[in-house]
Amino acid sequence: SVVLVVALGDDTSLATFQVNGEDVEDGATVSLTAGTSAVEVVVETTDPDATFEVSGDEGLFVGQNELVVTVTAANGDVLDYVVILDVPASDDVSVSSITVNGDDVSDGDVVELASGTTDVDVEVVTSDEDASYSVTGDVGLVTGENILTVTVTAADGETTQDYTITLIVLLSDDVSLAVFQVAGVDVVDGDSVEVEPGTSDVEVVVETTDPDATFEVFGDQELLPGINDLVVTVTAADGETVVDYLVSVVVPLSDDVSLLSFQVDGSDVSDGDVVELAAYTTDVDVVVEANDPDATVEIEGAGGLVAGENVLTVTVTAVDGETVGSYSVVLVVALGDDTSLATFQVNGEDVEDGATVSLT
Repeated sequence: SVVLVVALGDDTSLATFQVNGEDVEDGATVSLTAGTSAVEVVVETTDPDATFEVSGDEGLFVGQNELVVTVTAANGDVLDYVVILDVPASDDVSVSSITVNGDDVSDGDVVELASGTTDVDVEVVTSDEDASYSVTGDVGLVTGENILTVTVTAADGETTQDYTITLIVLLSDDVSLAVFQVAGVDVVDGDSVEVEPGTSDVEVVVETTDPDATFEVFGDQELLPGINDLVVTVTAADGETVVDYLVSVVVPLSDDVSLLSFQVDGSDVSDGDVVELAAYTTDVDVVVEANDPDATVEIEGAGGLVAGENVLTVTVTAVDGETVGSYSVVLVVALGDDTSLATFQVNGEDVEDGATVSLT
């Protein structure tokens, strides 16, 4: 008998080598799409008795990955086929969500914010976790229109996308007052302030809490005795919200009983003065004017004067009807020095000094 020994084959060649359906060769570089994490590898050895193993076809990362096909020939010889799998960084700049103060928004949206808002909380989730983003315009907000921009930069470091949201900070509806004074007194709506009798106008100091609010004051001038309504009308910055603050200004009736002028026979006199008058004076001309033209004046003792002391009294009653002032002047009429006779008769007959009367 004869023993025939057939040597085992040493063929490590490949009949088929494909990556994702494309033929490749040892040392080739395959460009993949961004985000690829695995490839499909098809290998067929030329020698059906040869075996192979594939490594590096899964768990791919951004950059160059080695795909290795290790072929073991039937006789045990080993040969590696290496292909470079190039996974580019993602250019994905899309977002899963953008929230402003917890509310979902989209590119181009308009968000209204309460008056006085100066900043917002912005949260961004990118579709690609390797993408990065920056936010501008979320702080330092002012009344009116503000632009919030979210800029997403893809993992490739080159591709960017801006998402723009318009933030509108509404005008204030604040009509409150920081300061409200009438005639130097702090007041609030509904208060009453009493001023001096005769007051015709009062000083009003108003400062709104919101410096952009405006106000008007009515009823601070041409005051009349009694209760006067003073109104401060505040209009908020929004131009729509308006409120009135009412304060009653009480002007008491005058208690003025002073005199502007007091004259006797054309000469100025004062309370308590003594006025010397010629003998036989029976009346004097008295002129009196009160400082308050609405006060009433009564004069007593200007007539029926007799020799000696006479009391002239001026009584002033204020507008309040209660306050009374009295002013007195002593009028002294001189004693007469007249020794002449108006009538001199003897037995019914007129006679004169030095005459002789013949009797029966």
